[in-house]
Amino acid sequence: MLSSMPSPSTVPSGVVESVFHRLVSRRATVREVESVGDAFRLVTLIGEDLEDRRWMPGDMIQIGFAGLAGRAYTPLSFDPRTGTTAFLGYVHGHGIASSWLASATLGEQLFLVGPRSALDLDAANRPMFFFGDETSFGTAAAIRATPEGMREVAFSFEVDSAEASRIALERIGVTNGVTLTPREPQDAHLDRIESDLMRALRAAPQARCVFTGKASSIQRLYKAARRAGLSAKQVTNVAYWSPGRKGFSGVQR
Repeated sequence: MLSSMPSPSTVPSGVVESVFHRLVSRRATVREVESVGDAFRLVTLIGEDLEDRRWMPGDMIQIGFAGLAGRAYTPLSFDPRTGTTAFLGYVHGHGIASSWLASATLGEQLFLVGPRSALDLDAANRPMFFFGDETSFGTAAAIRATPEGMREVAFSFEVDSAEASRIALERIGVTNGVTLTPREPQDAHLDRIESDLMRALRAAPQARCVFTGKASSIQRLYKAARRAGLSAKQVTNVAYWSPGRKGFSGVQR
């Protein structure tokens, strides 16, 4: 007599997690954790499972935490020859990702998925106007690995702390053409960012815009860019988060 299969509700969560990890995820070990001020951690991972993997600037990796929960990060770099990758994490609040970043230890083993396609930075022509926030710093740094590097890129970030953000950006080599705009109530700071965008587009109507980070901020700047005459092909939007929701696709929140 064949034994019946247990229903999903009776399968221990640890068993489901184990099967999931074996099927789709890869193992990596934390090789280094560097505190970059109080708000950021620069994490380096290494693992045989990361060797010979294809990575393009703008691709993401998704790290699994408790159960099936995961958060995605854009690597600053990825070396398939040595199986190493590095990403910058933003420590804020008490979410699952922030809690892990604050206590990550050397030698800790992780499961991750990817690299997977998220944003094709290679396709972003110059000049480029790049907008984001603290969750976008790694994506900004990945531009260095594109064929045109950081040439003719203007970076604009909305941030909680300009000082903490400047320290983090300097550590990962994003220093030229950077404007940091502290957040204000009712998003009043976006007026200045939109003005900066309009000024940049008047100077270079052929510019490519890459908007990342908070969904509502992206929506506002996208509408402004289209009103200024940019075609849809000139604007790339990748929302990473929205207030009251976890990160889209688990991105960095």
